[in-house]
Amino acid sequence: MTVRRVKTTMSKVQKAISPYVHKHVFGRDTIDANDIERIAVLLLGQYNNVSISQGLDQGKNGKPWLKITVKSFPFSEEKILEVTGRPKKKEKKKNDLDWIDRIEEYEAFMDDQSSFQNLTGGKSE
Repeated sequence: MTVRRVKTTMSKVQKAISPYVHKHVFGRDTIDANDIERIAVLLLGQYNNVSISQGLDQGKNGKPWLKITVKSFPFSEEKILEVTGRPKKKEKKKNDLDWIDRIEEYEAFMDDQSSFQNLTGGKSE
């Protein structure tokens, strides 16, 4: 099954990404770092004349940005969004063999208990 990608305009792109775009205090458009992948899949999967690039400001703070470019004849349109927040790190998968460690700890505890009873002559105080 092939997906047919079509050409689009900047207004359609802005409408598509509007759930992910937030207004900053100073009126700049911002997006959350965790939404970059969703935006890329949405735009690059549907439209063949859209490109996305990322970078850092050259100023003092070096804030990250995301640039969306819509190529059309005779010119191209760009939308630059400031990226806020940090991407969430994926949680490490729990080790499936943790139950073995718990059994070994239990056996060690029981061995300690039996050796204690052997030392005291079977009397527990």
